[in-house]
Amino acid sequence: MERQAYLKRIKEHLKGAYLLNDAKAAAMLPVFIATLESHVDRLTTLAESGDMLQLSRAGHALKGALLNMGLPDLAATAHALEKNSANQTCSPACQELIIQLRDAVSLLSGKR
Repeated sequence: MERQAYLKRIKEHLKGAYLLNDAKAAAMLPVFIATLESHVDRLTTLAESGDMLQLSRAGHALKGALLNMGLPDLAATAHALEKNSANQTCSPACQELIIQLRDAVSLLSGKR
């Protein structure tokens, strides 16, 4: 999905789910995106440290943030990371999920 389509989808979700007007939804968008960036940074740090329990929890937190923004497709990726990180090490599949999430959040933030 392209950045503008994602942003429109998020704004519409915020307006419908939280009864926000256009201006408030637009004002909240940068805050939500910054939160996602923080979550993804944490995923990367935890994967590098090998703390799989905390990585699973961080995946769960990111999943919730994505659902709050109306992005169930990306939340499903975070859920897969949450489940996949139950292993003792961050497998290549786990690393790939983090890359997918990082790329999606970079797209949302306009850094990609």
